[in-house]
Amino acid sequence: MKILVVEDERITRRSIQRHLEKWGHEVITAEDGMVAWSILKEQDIPVVITDWVMPRMDGLVLVRKIRSKNNDHYTYIILLTSKSEKVDIVEGMEAGADDFLSKPFDQNELHVRLRAGIRIIELEQNLEQRNREILAANTRMKNDLDAAATLQQSLLPTSLPKIACLNVAWAYHPCDELAGDILNVIPFDEQHIGVYVADVSGHGVPAALLSVTINKIMDAEKGRTTLLMNHDAEKDEEKIIAPAEVIAKLNDQFQMEKFNHRYFTICYGVLNTATLEFQYVPAGHPPIIKLSKDGALEQLPGRNVAVGWFPGTVYEQHVVQLKIGDRLYLYSDGIPEAMNDDLELFTDNRLLKLLLKTRKESLEQGITKLIHAILKWSPSGQPKDDVSILAIEITNT
Repeated sequence: MKILVVEDERITRRSIQRHLEKWGHEVITAEDGMVAWSILKEQDIPVVITDWVMPRMDGLVLVRKIRSKNNDHYTYIILLTSKSEKVDIVEGMEAGADDFLSKPFDQNELHVRLRAGIRIIELEQNLEQRNREILAANTRMKNDLDAAATLQQSLLPTSLPKIACLNVAWAYHPCDELAGDILNVIPFDEQHIGVYVADVSGHGVPAALLSVTINKIMDAEKGRTTLLMNHDAEKDEEKIIAPAEVIAKLNDQFQMEKFNHRYFTICYGVLNTATLEFQYVPAGHPPIIKLSKDGALEQLPGRNVAVGWFPGTVYEQHVVQLKIGDRLYLYSDGIPEAMNDDLELFTDNRLLKLLLKTRKESLEQGITKLIHAILKWSPSGQPKDDVSILAIEITNT
């Protein structure tokens, strides 16, 4: 251990140095506080043994300077003194001394007090090492989370399909790096499009992994059978599977006992752009909002249990006939359940009012204003739950 001995009496200084070197320590000496301070400004020394009364700069001033220095490591200070009054000891401790050694000193007492100080220094060094390891681990985890978040964001629709008579817009705001929400737009063919918004229970990595899995399964790649489409190789035909059947298969595959008691809600629908018929199934999800061209607002019917709760659940499928100018909004409960500083919910009522207020604006502008309102409503602009919404609008072009 490197130790700085500060003592103006040469014999005492040399005696302390000899004992310390005999015990295996590296010793640096200084004849007063001024010299010692110059040394300490250039290097970190873990242990300082200093006399109290010295010319130019006494031990008390040196102790205060050491404590005011922004060291990377702690310095353990033993104050040598012939003072024994309680008031002196209090003064020394308040200045920042860790221990005292009376003069003339006893080598055994010096050895014992030094060992106590070295134990504290070693504990502090071990703690620093642990902290460095924890920081490195946290940095790795943060980098991994950022990479995972980037991957998750890449699964969202990047370029929305160009479909005649249809506008599509969406917004997605996770409450953490990773989200349990996921949404997508799936063009099946020239006149059919699928849309869904899913919300996995909980937050963090487990919820995000399940949401990514949902995204990969909700696939409609042409030329092969998937959860959403049946491919008949002989006839070279593809049939869109009904939403109720899709959700039932999801429920059978994702029973919560197999996934650490995690479940998810989902709203999935298929729009026929020729007939403007929309078939949909909400599974434990907030109701779809329909906003007509004339300003009529409606929360579409449909109450089914969440995916993963009960095996063999039969899901009820609903149909709504749309008209030109109608808008549909699929969203997660992070919107109506967003809370402000007073723990007041944003509520369905505020959501409906805002959608109605932005009815004459573009679909994208309306969703942008909704997300802005949610962020403004939430403490520090950060909702406690993931926020996602997907909207479609029937146009006349």
